[in-house]
Amino acid sequence: MSRILLIEDHDRLAHLMCKGLVGAGIAVDVVDRIDSAWAAVQQIPYQALVLDRGLPDGDGLLFLKKLRNAGLSVPCLVLTARDALHDRLEGLEAGADDYLPKPFAMDEICLLYTSDAADDMQCV
Repeated sequence: MSRILLIEDHDRLAHLMCKGLVGAGIAVDVVDRIDSAWAAVQQIPYQALVLDRGLPDGDGLLFLKKLRNAGLSVPCLVLTARDALHDRLEGLEAGADDYLPKPFAMDEICLLYTSDAADDMQCV
């Protein structure tokens, strides 16, 4: 079973996303802070990350840059309310594989991680 790390501080949204992903056959670990996300990726080889930008302890892109600088190339989908073009470009330049603004359709997220094109858990 594929395992992803969901980094989202909004409890209700995290719960709904987790429920949808688990329903699609994807194991999910959920954290709500950058420091917890960093600890998790040090311990578990995730197939992908779903990352919010606005976290209580900083911008999720700082975490993503730290990951990339450490040589960790796990695919990352940035999922955020920041939907301006410059925000999306900043996310992709920071190392995101995809950038999806909120609100979103849960089916879209599930498809990214369950389609034949995602066998290696890369964002499409």
